[in-house]
Amino acid sequence: MSARATAAIAAHASAVLASAVLATAVLAAAVPGLAAAQVSVPDVSQPAIRVEQSNVAGERTYVVEPGDTLWSIAEGLYDEPWYWPSLWSYNPQITNPHLIYAGDLLYLSRKPPQGIAQKALTFAGSRYEGVKSAPTELARRVGYITSRDYRESGTIEASREERNMLGTLDEVYVRFLMRRCREATDKAKADDAADSRDGEIVSLDKNPAEPEVFSGPCVRDADRFTFYRVEREVVHPLTGKVVGFKINFLGEGKVLATARPLATVLLTRAYSEISRGDLVTNVFEPLQLVKPVPNKVELVGTIVDFHHETTAAGAWHYVYIDKGADDNVARGNRFEIMWRGDGLRRAQVKDLRDFPDEQIGIAMVVEAYDRHSLAVMTHSVREIERGMPAVMAKGF
Repeated sequence: MSARATAAIAAHASAVLASAVLATAVLAAAVPGLAAAQVSVPDVSQPAIRVEQSNVAGERTYVVEPGDTLWSIAEGLYDEPWYWPSLWSYNPQITNPHLIYAGDLLYLSRKPPQGIAQKALTFAGSRYEGVKSAPTELARRVGYITSRDYRESGTIEASREERNMLGTLDEVYVRFLMRRCREATDKAKADDAADSRDGEIVSLDKNPAEPEVFSGPCVRDADRFTFYRVEREVVHPLTGKVVGFKINFLGEGKVLATARPLATVLLTRAYSEISRGDLVTNVFEPLQLVKPVPNKVELVGTIVDFHHETTAAGAWHYVYIDKGADDNVARGNRFEIMWRGDGLRRAQVKDLRDFPDEQIGIAMVVEAYDRHSLAVMTHSVREIERGMPAVMAKGF
């Protein structure tokens, strides 16, 4: 910069300062008492941007001056103009970041909600400590069927309608693997059957000449069923055995007639297209409230699989555990998912028995099948993997 330009700038600054002092003197003469007050004169040696400290809530604030933009304010305060979006986020009262006006009050940090006291961060205990809360969960009955129910499922062989894709109010012809129910000729004998259950009649007379009274499940008019399609097998990670099947629910139906070997079933509700070859099983409740129930026995099971196609599970994921009703597992029982080892180099640990057990999750049973259970993860502090032990402690 030339000496002439430097001298011009200095002369201009002196003129501005002299004008400010002259204006202050004239105003003091016009307003009595003002001359005694302290007059603030801008100091050209101070930064152009001044930050004020709020004496109410302690937030750092800034008053917009003529010519300011969020870009220039961010550059002056933080030496980073690209910080302006964060500065804008702290001030929701600014609807357009390109329009700010002199006199506007800007918050330089996120303002805490009114009426909410800020809590100090405290450290107490470990995140691996057992959770003792017992919440009631609205669980979803996800698509799964046991191997036994799969073997006993019926099959759609034909339809009344002249098309392949079937839907609501269409009629299909189903071949059930269970026989149809018949009225017993001797009603008293049926009433006295000690093992009678809804949908099946157990005969006390072993004479095969009476086909009206027989043992085993049966299907009858007005019964309701669920239509489904198999997606893939659920295989135990340790034994390699198939324990069940992941399925896709297709719809619901009501039996109209069982006079022939092929029963007539009305599709009362279709969630997806239904075709010949799709399977039929018992009705599933899509949603149900599950309350925690104290465990009556102590068991050690294994995480078999996850319902969703993922390599690891967490809170609110559905998992399959290889313990069920035959092991005295009931709906509402809770399993603790256990883990031990080095979180960084677990594969290099020589003897896991040297490490303590850590509870990394809790799974509450949604449905207990014969030999395994469907459970929802209500708590987890790290990822859950297939093959991890699931412990059901008595009284928990």
